[in-house]
Amino acid sequence: MNAAGLTRRLTRQEFLTAAAAGAGALAFPGLGRALSRTAGVASFFTQPSLQIPTLSVKSVNDPQPGYIFVTTLNGPGQRGPIIFDNAGQVVWFRRTNEVAIDFRRQIYEGKPVLTWWEGEISQIGTGQGDGVIVDQTYTEIARVQAGNGYFADVHEFLLTPRGTALITVYNEVTRDLTSVGGASAAPVLDSIVQEIDVKSGAVLFEWHSLDHVPFTDSYAPLTPPYDYFHVNSIGLHPDGNLIVSARNTSAVYKLDRRSGEIIWTLGGRSSDFELGPAASFMYQHDAQAHVDGTVTLYDDGPSVSSQQSRAIRLGLDPGGMRADLLQAYTHPDALASFAMGNAQQLPNGGVMVGWGTEPWLTEFGPLGDVRFDATFDGAAWNYRTFRNSWVGKPKTRPAIAVRRHAKSSTVYASWNGGTETVYWAVHAGPSAASAKVVKTVSRTGFETAISIPGTPHVVSVTALDAKHRALASSATA
Repeated sequence: MNAAGLTRRLTRQEFLTAAAAGAGALAFPGLGRALSRTAGVASFFTQPSLQIPTLSVKSVNDPQPGYIFVTTLNGPGQRGPIIFDNAGQVVWFRRTNEVAIDFRRQIYEGKPVLTWWEGEISQIGTGQGDGVIVDQTYTEIARVQAGNGYFADVHEFLLTPRGTALITVYNEVTRDLTSVGGASAAPVLDSIVQEIDVKSGAVLFEWHSLDHVPFTDSYAPLTPPYDYFHVNSIGLHPDGNLIVSARNTSAVYKLDRRSGEIIWTLGGRSSDFELGPAASFMYQHDAQAHVDGTVTLYDDGPSVSSQQSRAIRLGLDPGGMRADLLQAYTHPDALASFAMGNAQQLPNGGVMVGWGTEPWLTEFGPLGDVRFDATFDGAAWNYRTFRNSWVGKPKTRPAIAVRRHAKSSTVYASWNGGTETVYWAVHAGPSAASAKVVKTVSRTGFETAISIPGTPHVVSVTALDAKHRALASSATA
């Protein structure tokens, strides 16, 4: 499916009303409709084939070091993984023919890599595709598929220190739904968790929601196929077990990584934990457990605790089986997304939040102060947003375009993904052999425009690092 976008943004109430009427409490409704591409897109002389969604930065106040990693699911522009800097300038973009989602930096075999899921998303919010891994040169080094005859779903692609990938799968089966007022033989979606060995593709672990969680725990409407569980994230618990989030039971589960048995349930209709004041959540995404005994998640809401979406940090007391709200992160504009979203814990104790069906990306400091805030100009949805450090070393050459005028020329230089470029040196002359450096300027954004005198026959550019060392040169133009 082409995730081109929406003709308009649904309000939260419209979505909830539609869900109650049988449209489905889905993660990605309406992705097939088109939106005009007249605004919210960046184009470049050096990369004329690219139409990249644009980001407007509203505030920057001492954010964590690193870049922003994100993809868009609708709105203007092309689909694909995007790296932005703190000024909202593109650092790297790769156009994909299918939907790209869950883009981030991870570690594979001890080295930093970029990963994302790529494939087709259905109207019921599930996907069929592959997990993609590229190295620092942006070269694909692995493509991960589900095993046992299934297809890898869109919701999770998490690498582990074991050299494995944790992925989600959806499989339609027939089940008796009379316990929740349904038919005795009805189509149902089984949510599946798999752990795949990246190199061999072998399935090392497989868990089925239908074997462990009853239909009566669901908040989903009885629409076919009945998506009663809707797995939407998998995380690693510090003790090595798994943390699984299910949107449609509004619960988080800790799973034994060997037996698959549920160790505890947090939230929902069958919570093992008593939830303290303002600690309840609904339709959550991206549940992650941390070494300090806390759990972070993105609370889409609405719940008893909140009528707006928020990232929250919960403190768990496994002895007393109680969960208390330690901190809530809400956007200054009181955003209310009806699907998707994430909450990435940062090294300084802050949180990077992607607001799902609201087009915002926000970094909060440890005390909840806004450190970075930006929005997609085309009102695009983003499933997850991450902040991480990254050093890109493209195998491609820098790109150049030249516009020659009467007595001067404008040279445009870019290098998609070249994070070490600080300066551009322009070489010009009557021939390649006689060309010399005529100007050196600081890099300004994805594409730098450089004015030089005259209309030389041959022009090229060289990317320089912070110490003016040559990194790579373009072809001549």
